[in-house]
Amino acid sequence: MSGTEQTHPDHAVAEFSSRCPKLRGDVRFAFQEHGGRPSYVLEDVAKRKYFQVGLPEYHFLRSLDGTRTVRALLGQSARVSGQAALGESQAQSILRWAIDHELLESDNVDQDSRRGQHAVEQEKKQPKQVLQEVLFLKIPLGNPDPFLRVAEKWFGWIAAPWFFFVWLAVILGAGYQMAVHWRAFMESAGGAILPGNWLFLIVTFSLLKLIHELGHGIVAKRFKVPVPEWGVRLLALVSPLTYVDASASWRLSTRWPRICVAAAGMYIELMVAAIAVFVWVETGPGFINTLAYNAIFAASVVTVLFNANPLMRFDGYYILSDMIQIPNLAMKGQRIMGYFGKRYLLGMKDEMLPQAIAERSWVIGTYGFLSSIWKVVIWIGIMSMASSLFKGAGIVIVFAALVGSLVSTIKRLVTFLISSQGRLKPKTAAIRIGVFSLLILLPFILIPVSPSPKMATVVHFPEKSVMRVECPGFVSDVLCESGDAVKKGQLLVKMENPMESAELKELALDIRRSEIQARLWLESGHIASHQSELENLKALRKRYDSMKELVGTLEFRAPIDGIVHGERIDTLPGRFLQPGESVVTVVPEDPPELLMTVAEDDIDSFRRRRNDGIELRLRGHSGTVDAEVERVEARATTALPHLALGAVSGGPLALRQRATLQSERERGLARERYPAVEGSSAGVGSDPEDEALANQELIRPRLLAHARIDDVNDQMAAALKEGEWGYAKLTGGQKYRLGEWVIDKAATWAKHKFDRARNVRSS
Repeated sequence: MSGTEQTHPDHAVAEFSSRCPKLRGDVRFAFQEHGGRPSYVLEDVAKRKYFQVGLPEYHFLRSLDGTRTVRALLGQSARVSGQAALGESQAQSILRWAIDHELLESDNVDQDSRRGQHAVEQEKKQPKQVLQEVLFLKIPLGNPDPFLRVAEKWFGWIAAPWFFFVWLAVILGAGYQMAVHWRAFMESAGGAILPGNWLFLIVTFSLLKLIHELGHGIVAKRFKVPVPEWGVRLLALVSPLTYVDASASWRLSTRWPRICVAAAGMYIELMVAAIAVFVWVETGPGFINTLAYNAIFAASVVTVLFNANPLMRFDGYYILSDMIQIPNLAMKGQRIMGYFGKRYLLGMKDEMLPQAIAERSWVIGTYGFLSSIWKVVIWIGIMSMASSLFKGAGIVIVFAALVGSLVSTIKRLVTFLISSQGRLKPKTAAIRIGVFSLLILLPFILIPVSPSPKMATVVHFPEKSVMRVECPGFVSDVLCESGDAVKKGQLLVKMENPMESAELKELALDIRRSEIQARLWLESGHIASHQSELENLKALRKRYDSMKELVGTLEFRAPIDGIVHGERIDTLPGRFLQPGESVVTVVPEDPPELLMTVAEDDIDSFRRRRNDGIELRLRGHSGTVDAEVERVEARATTALPHLALGAVSGGPLALRQRATLQSERERGLARERYPAVEGSSAGVGSDPEDEALANQELIRPRLLAHARIDDVNDQMAAALKEGEWGYAKLTGGQKYRLGEWVIDKAATWAKHKFDRARNVRSS
């Protein structure tokens, strides 16, 4: 309410100049300071509403005592304040605002009729909020103040300075545990979002939100702030969000207590999540472990996306507003967006910004722009969620919301244009709106697109040879580097195991002694003893051959001609390697194969266009690789095509724990990709990491296609490495305009939703 703005006379307000308006007796003021400027919080005690007003507005409102006319008050203000005094237009604006919010006594200045007229006007202006009330259903649960007073006595220490250091230590410890167990945490992420865990996740989320709101309430009581209401909001009739009305914290005179109240929910919620990290690490699979994981997942994701996000009017917004000392930041952001629209889009040159907004317009404008974009993103997300309600029948809610939004927007625009006839030049506004609309539509008209499925793709050498440790030992010598061309039989890595080598020598001595003993028994005529010693000699030689073969695996020689691949070769010398660990990989010099995965929704489109070319862009490579589809699997499966594509390895595909290999084809694919799952051939060994990853499966089935690279020169072939991944798209095909493609996608999505709803109803 602070600042100046240009207004036009309101005859109902203008009559006040000769009247004696009186401020309601239950209106309270609290002093605050923002950026070195004094201001006041006006509290409507009866309606639990709070407004920020500047110093001139405060003095004017406080002087409305019912004994002096507005004209007299303005004269007094001019004598006392000089140039800082309010003008008539400003006074009219303040009075209009006070009437609109019913802050004046009703038995003064014939305000009953004014209020009735204003209520009718506001009802006409306001769009229907039925859908919003349905999607954000609010269920009040009464006054929690008595309970919170008791809770504050027991748990008020959460706002004590010493508890912050305890909190910080727990958070840092939990962060360290997460870093150590990050791979295991990511492996479990797939299970957290499975439908079977949704109910459990929602219950955990609801409990966390209850703790979150209790944190707000307890800290608010710590600062003697009343909390008159709490309750539940049902987001899209599904997700429960608890709330407490701690808005009375706005009356606090300094910002740090207000920030503490706003941050208390996230503060205590993160503490609970950090404790859950330790519980999750220390417990095995079971109810407690799942509960702890859900707590970590819900607290981290929701807190970052919603509570800590300053672009929504939750905790992060109020913290940011107080930190940068700009009260009513969201309202001012909307105001400055409206200002730019009116002044530069509609050409209303007389539109002015209040001084309080104009002084920090770049900060407020940036916030207003970003929050507007975020509102659109959230609105689309909520509509997508609503479309899935009632087994797809929620599309009716989405359709009604779209129509309602469109109608209300057009209605508001028409009403605004009619009310702005004196300030608006229709010709100028029409030209500017036309140019702006053209600039928006131009990309949709001019930009050509060739829609193609986005396919996660990985470089794969089918004939590669992965050399793994069979006999444990220390790496003594590395005779190659990654990228070296090697010949079959060339020595690459040498390892040492003194104990196994000593045992081999001991077996050789045992064999020599057994041979001598067998000869002595024969010469002395003890035939039975001779036969027994021969059996012992045979067993020793068998053990020797087995041990010699095992010790022989300490030397790694190239099994084929090719190129050495290995990201950690330079770290091998001196390391002790366990059986199953990979040492080096040798890939043939032939061009690699590309493994492409196609999402279920894109399979039909891909099959129709499989003869089109493939363009692949790999991470870490500036150019593109051209390829052609060579073979397509018969059907989609959940088998992970390559370790590098799994999310736990940093790939793009989400995974979940595999219960069983559900089909013969999946078992075959697992044997092909991960020999550790079904056994391994001699000299290959098994990698525990590969075995763990092989037990994962894709959350959604995908179609696997094999492609070969076209015309790859030697330099390009040498640059491609096993496990590098990126995204491929089909080249060629039908060209569309961007607008046609967007409309087609929207129509396809809507048809799919309506068909699903129709099928549910018919069944």
